[in-house]
Amino acid sequence: MRVPWRRVASWHCDACGKCCVEYTPKLTYYEFLKLRNTGFVIEKSGRYYIRKIGKHCPFQMGRLCRLQNKLKPLSCRLFPFSIYKKGEEEALYEYMGEELFVYVDTFCRNVKFGRAGKSFKEIVDDAVSIIYGKKKFGRLTAPTLPTPVSQSPSQPPPSRPSSGSFRQQISATHP
Repeated sequence: MRVPWRRVASWHCDACGKCCVEYTPKLTYYEFLKLRNTGFVIEKSGRYYIRKIGKHCPFQMGRLCRLQNKLKPLSCRLFPFSIYKKGEEEALYEYMGEELFVYVDTFCRNVKFGRAGKSFKEIVDDAVSIIYGKKKFGRLTAPTLPTPVSQSPSQPPPSRPSSGSFRQQISATHP
């Protein structure tokens, strides 16, 4: 279940790894192209996802993710946040003059309900900044493994209209 960000007092990631088991990350087209050589991506009805092995993400090692830097999918970097262009008033978040609607997935055990304070608002700002490309990672991302998976595609991906657009990035923040 998702709730508007204003109903959440605090959240932090302790790298428990449960989201990697229960959540199936949606990928942008560009992320699909970057990861397709791994064999762990699938396409369903024009949408792209990481292909699980049983219930597990193939990139999860213990409780941590082997995908880092530009390889880590946007939806994974943002979890438990989902950002939309439309939503309810309580989820409204203004960023750089744009109205967005931010929700928090209550699946995460570290979501604490209450009134959002300044420190949580800063975390929401990190999530929105990632969408806008102002930050690559912030307090959202879990600890990383020492050795990241190397980027395998040696050729630039074939072009596709609006593959890196803001609209596609927002739609990738939720399954």
